[in-house]
Amino acid sequence: MQSDAVLSLFSGAGGFSSGFASAGLKPVCGAEIDADACSTYEANVDSPCHALDLSTVSASFFKDILGSREPLAIIGGPPCQGFSTAGARNPSDPRNRLIFNYLRIVEEVRPRWFIFENVEGLLTAGQGDAVFSLVGEFLRIGYSVRVHKVNFASYGVPQTRKRVLIIGNRLGADFVFPDETHSFESGKSRKKTANPLAPSLTQAIAGLGDPAGDIAGRTAYSSSAPHSDYDHLMRSGNETGSVSLHYSVTDSGDLEKFSHLRPGQTMKDLPEHLWHDSFRRRAFRRVQDGTPTERRGGAPSGIKRLRAHLNSLTITGAATREFIHPSEHRTLTLRECARLQSFPDRYEFTGNAASVAQQVGNAVPPLAARVLAHHIQHLDGQFGSGLQPSAISSQQRARLFGFVLTEASGMSPALQRTESLLFSLQQRDLFA
Repeated sequence: MQSDAVLSLFSGAGGFSSGFASAGLKPVCGAEIDADACSTYEANVDSPCHALDLSTVSASFFKDILGSREPLAIIGGPPCQGFSTAGARNPSDPRNRLIFNYLRIVEEVRPRWFIFENVEGLLTAGQGDAVFSLVGEFLRIGYSVRVHKVNFASYGVPQTRKRVLIIGNRLGADFVFPDETHSFESGKSRKKTANPLAPSLTQAIAGLGDPAGDIAGRTAYSSSAPHSDYDHLMRSGNETGSVSLHYSVTDSGDLEKFSHLRPGQTMKDLPEHLWHDSFRRRAFRRVQDGTPTERRGGAPSGIKRLRAHLNSLTITGAATREFIHPSEHRTLTLRECARLQSFPDRYEFTGNAASVAQQVGNAVPPLAARVLAHHIQHLDGQFGSGLQPSAISSQQRARLFGFVLTEASGMSPALQRTESLLFSLQQRDLFA
């Protein structure tokens, strides 16, 4: 008997899950170790969220929740800080092992599909060994997969956000990723096609009005009518005419820094006496102490003023400290960051400012998740309609159907090694 039951793992604030819910696939439950994020999830997805350490919980926990229902899909993105290119990459970070906890639950629960999301750093973690091992394990347990580095802006999200998606099924069905619907341009990432440009930063935060001076209370929209199609989308379901978390507090020191920056400029464009101490240490460390390249983390940029007419840069947990409004001398507000992540204005978050910033920055954008949910619905109807569980066998060997690691013309040596490893997996299963 077919089922549309979905399980959400490493659920965070519910971005992935709310996108699926908006497509008619509300998860049976979520699972998340962070109490604030779990509370946010329950308040907005209207589905239970279990406060669990997924590195220790038994997969039978989820099988008991499902009962007799055969799960359609497991979705989730294990914590990615150990792989992230935004900071120092640590291959021994224990959080990296959580990707295999995700796999263990997939193996036990046996959904027809899974969607695994992670940062692009996964592709070169351990010189490619991490993704090679993970894909090999998915094949071992009977799932045919595709690996694809995507930019969520290509699905209409108003920020360039590169992520790795691994999608697999145990139907033995070859499949493709959803078609891209938008071009994008953030200054750092760009792709110009015949598709319309994803909403610009200005279009995304239009209508929010002037921010308040403190965290308390709500602020009214600047007008009763939406200013853009995206503004209209974000206001949907918010009957209050106001929003929370739209506030800004800027001291005189920051005001001086911000006033020097033009759109597109970063801290390196400021006079040195205005550099943050952490930025100065990172900038000089590169030339003074011989720190190995792989331990330096991303290029230091500190604060940066965004460009109004382009898509935003990637929203992270640091966005409300680092991203300067295109024309106002302040950082982005939490609500502006939530909009750039495509959380609707009705979405309410639990926790202090630091907690909310992390929840927003870690999320899968609901708008992109909705695209993936509709695609899985289509694929399952195309390949799995009418199949009984007993008919889904391993008669057809699980295969790595393909992988897209970059759209750039060149590859780093690390990514070349990843390509070679994945190609060996693909050839092994093709000629086995």
